[in-house]
Amino acid sequence: MLLAVGTALFLLLHATPGGPIVALAGEFADADTVADIERRFGLDRPLHVQYLKFLAGLARGDLGESWFYGEPVLQVLQDRLPATLILVVPSLLLAAGIGVPLGILAARSRRRGLGIMLAALLAFAVPSFWLGHLLRMAFSVEVQWFPVQGMTDARSAADGLRQWLDIARHAVLPVATLTLHQLAYTVLLTRSAIEVERRQPYFMTALAKGNGRRRAEYRHALPNGSPTIVTLFANRVGWFLAGAVLVEVVFAWPGFGQLADAAIRNRDFPLVIGIVLAVTCVTLLANLVADIVYMAIDPRILPHRGARA
Repeated sequence: MLLAVGTALFLLLHATPGGPIVALAGEFADADTVADIERRFGLDRPLHVQYLKFLAGLARGDLGESWFYGEPVLQVLQDRLPATLILVVPSLLLAAGIGVPLGILAARSRRRGLGIMLAALLAFAVPSFWLGHLLRMAFSVEVQWFPVQGMTDARSAADGLRQWLDIARHAVLPVATLTLHQLAYTVLLTRSAIEVERRQPYFMTALAKGNGRRRAEYRHALPNGSPTIVTLFANRVGWFLAGAVLVEVVFAWPGFGQLADAAIRNRDFPLVIGIVLAVTCVTLLANLVADIVYMAIDPRILPHRGARA
């Protein structure tokens, strides 16, 4: 998968008009300057030679050097990853913690379910960058509860706990934007999974034994429908990282979003490839974790020891 993504991206970037020379040297650079830049970054070599060099580096875990920052791509990514995780991890947890109960409630009551579904679909239909602007206008400009942008207050020299509280205050609106956009998927899928499980004989048996409807849903229906929900979150981890790009640009958050924006504008091919491969790696790891979780929540998935016999 990494090989396929890296190859496709390498070819697409090199086929894009307006290569990195204009971004690095300017539109009116002289021939000597252009030739020097091409030699420095190996752009004067044939495309297949550049591709083989890229594959050799990828096999060693070396993504090359960022043309714009002048540092190894892995180092640049490592410096920006914590800021993005500050947004993505709370958003995932909130989407699960709020979306799953709302999905169960929507499956339990038609009247409430209709309202919940309409609200979830409305939140999903609004583009994330526009939703971010709406939240910023309402809570930063009008009532001034939260900062407009940034990760910390540049006028403050706080450290320790006060610095983390400042970061948390700046992260409220970006996290809310990512969470609201994800809730629709969580609510829809949870509602569908619970409705399917409620029609199963074991659920009727649980009710007949005296379990309340809520207890039967959380103790029986939810565990059996959880593989579908786990699959959703595993597949959406990559979307969270990709969606964070637009949200971080809106809120000037110094993570992968601003880094990707700068890399694309500056035609920093190694950095663009590094960002996409990093998102791909996280998505693959999330799916691997989902497979492990499947075996923990449903032992029937494990192969029987006597299967070969």
